[in-house]
Amino acid sequence: MGLGSLGIIIISTAYVNFSGATFGRSCGHWRQGLTGSDKRAVRTKETIAESRKVEITGSGGFPVYASGHFEDGKCRNRNELVGDRAISISFSRSSWWDVPVTMCEGYAGIFLNDLQHLEIRLGGIVYAATRSANEEVQGYDVRILDNDSINGLPRTCRRMIIPIQSGGGSRNAAIQIDLRDMPEPPWKMLKSAISYNRTECNIDALIDVFDMMTSSRELPMRLPNQVADIISISFDTNSVEPLLLRLTDQRKLT
Repeated sequence: MGLGSLGIIIISTAYVNFSGATFGRSCGHWRQGLTGSDKRAVRTKETIAESRKVEITGSGGFPVYASGHFEDGKCRNRNELVGDRAISISFSRSSWWDVPVTMCEGYAGIFLNDLQHLEIRLGGIVYAATRSANEEVQGYDVRILDNDSINGLPRTCRRMIIPIQSGGGSRNAAIQIDLRDMPEPPWKMLKSAISYNRTECNIDALIDVFDMMTSSRELPMRLPNQVADIISISFDTNSVEPLLLRLTDQRKLT
């Protein structure tokens, strides 16, 4: 008796083996069955997906430390999480679009001195960077996220927000990081510096907390194995308004 008569369908292993080569070959067969308009629709969707990819990379785009998708973001008012006492215009006067990101496989964290060489890429294009030479990071406006204000965070969580001004302030962003398992003494030092900045009125007397955290003269020398996880990237809604409008229009259609 043949297998066909038993109602058993035989599926070629070429289509159930999801190794890179086999999957690519089956994708090719799938594409060959599409009409011209279908192929254009697929390419359009792929192009849109690429334009909305959020990546945190090293200088020049490599390595890719973390990634996420712009459409997964949520809107947040300016004064949520960080309060309303930011010294400069680092934090948007309006609102933020917070995009969660995931650390890429192979990167358990980023060493402190590498934080000063990060690029935030939106659709593969550099949106903002932490290059100290360009003075894009507003080190005196770094903020601590109190564990009590974030539901579900353990008491040992060491989260902070690092603001960035790029393009002359036209592309504001912020990176939320977790200084995982940082010992209490250096963490208290950072918190003290941030608290001082929030009460000091003379801008020339402010402490550059980002430089303290990333410079080899400070914490990286004392904590050579300390790493940071990137939790999310926040975009000033004013600077990404066209992308947000397109995203809103697309959701209305669906």
